[in-house]
Amino acid sequence: MAVTSADILIVGCGPGAKEYISPAATAAVRQADVLLGAQRLLDMFPKFPGQTISWQGHTDDLLAEVAKILDCGQSPAVLVSGDPGLFSLAQGLVRRFGASRCHIVPAVSSVQVAFARLGLAWMDAKIISAHGRSPDVAPAELAGHDKIAILAGTAEALAFCGLAAGALRQTHAAVVCENLTLSDERIRHMEAEEIASCGASSLTIVILARKELFE
Repeated sequence: MAVTSADILIVGCGPGAKEYISPAATAAVRQADVLLGAQRLLDMFPKFPGQTISWQGHTDDLLAEVAKILDCGQSPAVLVSGDPGLFSLAQGLVRRFGASRCHIVPAVSSVQVAFARLGLAWMDAKIISAHGRSPDVAPAELAGHDKIAILAGTAEALAFCGLAAGALRQTHAAVVCENLTLSDERIRHMEAEEIASCGASSLTIVILARKELFE
């Protein structure tokens, strides 16, 4: 992939462990002049020779920073956790700068890992993000789905997950998956009442699946 100063690289970094960073992601980072992302993602590329910008804030601020880099004739690479196509900064970058200027490098998502750990396929799963946003679905509306994955990681998100698990307690089991692929990975089957106060990490996926799938 030939990159010019008019290009924006959007690089998926996988679910957490360095072993899940693809050769394609590493190659894309090498072509960038400036690397942007959360500090934990920047730490995955300690030998990057160019400028690094640690970002942990509003999307509009990141978009403005990318625009400045482009105006300077440099090529930015934006690091995103998981896969760029699943509730990531990629959508905002494409809307702002256009798909033709954005080169997206896909990756393994934490949702894929969660279902793999449970031995379940995920092509028919309902995927919801409650991380930093309010889901536009009522918990009771999820009853028609055999499998639901909720991107959690905040107290508010875990509260939503608890409500969803409570609404589906008769048919679905709840599994809280934290820090997947990392050394402190933890997977716990929980009752609905336990989820909101379980103290799960910021890297959390909650899976709700029909009980018979675990038999």
